[in-house]
Amino acid sequence: MNTTMQRIARIVNLEWANYAATSAMAQITPGLDVTLRDDVIITSSEVLPSSDVNHACLLRATPQTVDNLIAEVVNYFSLRDLPAAIFISPACTPADLPGRLLRQGFVKQEAEEAWMVLDHLLSFEIPSPIPEIVVRQISQDEALTFAEVFMAAFDVPVDFAPYMAQLLEPSIKLPGVHHYVALFDGQPVGTCSLLRYENFGILGSAGVVPAHRGRGGATNLAIEAITEAQKQGVDILMLQTTAGTWLDRLLCLSGFKKVFTRICYTLP
Repeated sequence: MNTTMQRIARIVNLEWANYAATSAMAQITPGLDVTLRDDVIITSSEVLPSSDVNHACLLRATPQTVDNLIAEVVNYFSLRDLPAAIFISPACTPADLPGRLLRQGFVKQEAEEAWMVLDHLLSFEIPSPIPEIVVRQISQDEALTFAEVFMAAFDVPVDFAPYMAQLLEPSIKLPGVHHYVALFDGQPVGTCSLLRYENFGILGSAGVVPAHRGRGGATNLAIEAITEAQKQGVDILMLQTTAGTWLDRLLCLSGFKKVFTRICYTLP
């Protein structure tokens, strides 16, 4: 297998593992759907309208079949009164897929999504946490607290918090799923989630409220999640962030590598 084929195979494995990890949550969360197929992955939520949750990806078709696949994706989201969103990675085929989307009215989004990976996690030396910040897993009745802190971290209207909590609550006791909150003086200031699929770990929902950034909340959340991931035998840890940001650069300095980027195309 040549270098290009190896890279594509790895991208496929990473994307697949990311959504396979969320499929267990979909099985117990009303309104959350994850479809895993050889030619496409589709995820959708009746609760949250964001393209982070509602999109198709890993389209792998031939020039003869790709237009039908695009039409299927558009119809899927149309039936749910949602705009179609398709993330294109280097693993998607055919090669002219972006051009086909543009010709059908899709709009290319400016921001690219960077997939960051920390390999050989089992041999990673975990630093000591910062004493002032306490991190713990949330209990069943803290889903709303987690959601409110997450919304504050990303400057999203708190009105959306109950909907996120509704998605989150069923997964709190699910094996392989861990949701953390960071506390300063007993007050929640940050959040993070860890999902596991086989030997892959996926970090997500990570954020710290603006007033407490730079004080160690994000560091301690990562330390807690990595410690748990090692206990579960996870050797490949990944997360997604916006390419070209300070977090992108910080992760590279911390041992993560940018394996690939994806671009979102949306149909207005």
